[in-house]
Amino acid sequence: MDSVDKIVWVLPFLSVLDVISTLYVETLGYSLALYEVGFFAGYFVGAGLTYVYVVIYLLGVSVVAYVLWYIKNKKLNSSVFFDKVFFLLLVGVACYIYVRLTVAFVGNFLLPYFVSGRASWFSVNLLVYLSTAFTLFFYLWRDVVDWVRGNGGEKE
Repeated sequence: MDSVDKIVWVLPFLSVLDVISTLYVETLGYSLALYEVGFFAGYFVGAGLTYVYVVIYLLGVSVVAYVLWYIKNKKLNSSVFFDKVFFLLLVGVACYIYVRLTVAFVGNFLLPYFVSGRASWFSVNLLVYLSTAFTLFFYLWRDVVDWVRGNGGEKE
């Protein structure tokens, strides 16, 4: 399992952390109807179906992680140019989801500071985005370059 696979399989665990931190914020008295981001999340929370959404959300992220892993390991061949481009898009999607889930997780715990004005939402999100992207870049770059050069991804 290379580092790209690890990033893909961390996504469901990050979504669990997002859910836990969201429910934690709710226990602090912050209404999810006011602070939950996303059209579908807001719709389900507004309808009082938070726990239904949690199950759908966790299953959705898990299915996306499986699909990304399956495409990378079963369908792509590093010796085909189009597959190299598709692989780079796949890595970009996995990293984008990783960063978004990390921002959601951290943002949930800092929500009281955002609401009270003691912390800037923009500054914290920018810091989390940049630090997570920087970390992912240095964690993934060697495996991505090896795969694109044709040193990985051959089907057995």
